[in-house]
Amino acid sequence: MSDNQAKIVVRDFSVFHGKLQSLRSLTMSIPAHRILGIIGPSGSGKTTFLRALNRLNDLSPETRAEGQAVLDGEDIYHPDYDVVRLRKRVGMLFALPVALPLSIYENVVYGPRLSGVRDRRRLADLVERSLKDAFLWDEVKDRLQTSGMRLSGGQQQRLCLARVLAMEQLEVILLDEPCSGLDPISTAKIEEALTLLKAKYTIVLVTNNTKQAARVADDTAFFLMGELVEYGVTQRLFTIPRDARTSDYVTGRFG
Repeated sequence: MSDNQAKIVVRDFSVFHGKLQSLRSLTMSIPAHRILGIIGPSGSGKTTFLRALNRLNDLSPETRAEGQAVLDGEDIYHPDYDVVRLRKRVGMLFALPVALPLSIYENVVYGPRLSGVRDRRRLADLVERSLKDAFLWDEVKDRLQTSGMRLSGGQQQRLCLARVLAMEQLEVILLDEPCSGLDPISTAKIEEALTLLKAKYTIVLVTNNTKQAARVADDTAFFLMGELVEYGVTQRLFTIPRDARTSDYVTGRFG
């Protein structure tokens, strides 16, 4: 795939936390409207890479990036790039669901309200669409004024996904082990939602569950000690990996 077909391109991209190098000269292209799964043992730089894609690492004063990370042809690390605009386009879902101490409705409209949306009909439409896309609408449509914190863990994670989806400028969804603490039924609902959402968005999923990557990711990248070892179509990477380290990881010999 050529770079001009990609949604995101990173070139010779590295991240440092103080003197520690977390990512080492990554170069890869992420196509639009596909799910990229990122796998690798703990400490491989998976989450650091994910946070680099919407510059959340900037919040740590000791962290710096080198190289390029390009979204739709624009280097998001250029000094003039608008980080607020970036985070409206590239949303993130974390491993631990954090529902705001507000109603289900207010959880979903939190971002649009901050962006200046006030029209009640527009907000109501955003709530319904986002909750449907997160596979949560049927479970909560009759109690939208109930506190989001009263939902189960799996429901709270889908509520957090709906909150991301309510951002009208959203183009990319980053997910950092979103199912790590969830039961199989909740995990299946998140995975089903992601499979449908890739028609609208580009999705990057960090997971420690290789079976999950095999189930939902179109492409998979294997990270090890801050390096990109292998990257390709998921079925090929899991069945005929080109690197012995990839084979050892996906077959459970280490990790």
